[in-house]
Amino acid sequence: MITIRTTDVEFHGGRPRTAPLTWGQEVIWDLVRDWDDARSYAVLTRWLPIPLLLSIGDVLECVAELLRRHEALRTMYRPTTSGDATQEVLGSGTLPVELCDRPTDDDTDWTTIVTDCLVRAAQVGFDHDKELPIRFSVIMKDGIPILLSFAVSHLSADFVAADLLVADLTALLRARVDGRPAPGARTALQPADLAALENRPEGQLLTIEAARFIRRQLDRAHPGMLPTRAQPATPRFFRGQLESDAVALAVAPAARRYRSSPSALLLAVTSALMRCVCPGDAFPVDIMQGNRTLPELAGTVCTLSQSIPTVVDLTAGTFAALTEHCAAVLAQARSHGRHRHRVVAALADEAGVGSAAHFNDIWSHLPGRPTRPPATLEELTARTADSAFSWPERVDLKNKALFVGVRGTAERVHLSLFADTALLPPGDIRAFLDTFERTAVTLAYQDVPLAQVAAWYAESRTRYADVDHG
Repeated sequence: MITIRTTDVEFHGGRPRTAPLTWGQEVIWDLVRDWDDARSYAVLTRWLPIPLLLSIGDVLECVAELLRRHEALRTMYRPTTSGDATQEVLGSGTLPVELCDRPTDDDTDWTTIVTDCLVRAAQVGFDHDKELPIRFSVIMKDGIPILLSFAVSHLSADFVAADLLVADLTALLRARVDGRPAPGARTALQPADLAALENRPEGQLLTIEAARFIRRQLDRAHPGMLPTRAQPATPRFFRGQLESDAVALAVAPAARRYRSSPSALLLAVTSALMRCVCPGDAFPVDIMQGNRTLPELAGTVCTLSQSIPTVVDLTAGTFAALTEHCAAVLAQARSHGRHRHRVVAALADEAGVGSAAHFNDIWSHLPGRPTRPPATLEELTARTADSAFSWPERVDLKNKALFVGVRGTAERVHLSLFADTALLPPGDIRAFLDTFERTAVTLAYQDVPLAQVAAWYAESRTRYADVDHG
């Protein structure tokens, strides 16, 4: 029988201090404060193997070193009377760590055990003023550490930061096995230092410049750009997901054909499909920015991601022209990505343009992405047989009408479309993702007329219109 107990990890040698929230932390704080479902949503999970020959003591010492290096992991978030919060960085303290031990005679598979550990860690939101923002589980076989999993609050880490933690832990554990000193910590700003910079005049100037840009975008937007098109389902918001090796193989060569970036190519495919959904010549889209363009932020463990409102013009006559426009939109978003979001939110509320679409491309920034597709379109199209579609989520309420996410591993893209079924019925969501894959795959070898994208989408809509999506 699997046994579960806890032990405490002590950390020392840190620098205690208090600071305001960073702009990125403020985004998540407001989300958690104002949206009941966000407590469990705003948690990121990861797992990694533990090299053999390490003891539980070795693993816990590596966890302690990780806490010492990254102030975001030893931070309490204290609410204020105004509804804001401050971050209090602890110099020393303890963190409870779950120890999950499977005896040899238990046949429970490791995937089930890891999943159970991550669900336990993530399903209950963090009490940020009472506990540290990360939960670890060490998974063992008869006392021998095998796997390490963790759940971290989105207040302390975005998706890139969570992957940085995995990389740090892997390096620390490997050094232990090899008998080498721990590798040096990355040179990076800590969240409290970043908050201080954001509150200086040069930081405030970023918000002023972003506000000017956003006003121009909001002046081009209006409430009817994403209209209701169908009777909504129950629950109202569906998330479809297509996992595709073929898209992972197609994106880089397709982007090269258009002398553009993978992210611009992905936004262009999204926009080509939005031409089939929007009645007008443009659509409003909030573009998520990782905000790690500065060297001192590349290795920062914090939540830096912020979205910025833009408007994509849909009047391009060719896919090449649409890709060029999307590259320009992304460049503008990137230059204004860091700002105080409350100022931006107030501008959007004042404009009254309603909910926009949302585009979040994490996959393009992963290392090790494939760069060469098979020799022919027919060979790559055959790889779509390995694609898998699912409905991971259905909810009654969402803060965006349409959310396009591109995630996954370097070799397998996870295309995700979360949509209001009054805008896109379930069959249309499935058709959108299938047409996205078909378009991206074809673009790796040849141009695709925008009218062809619309024809493929109409064909897929017909195919899935009467399918049971329950």
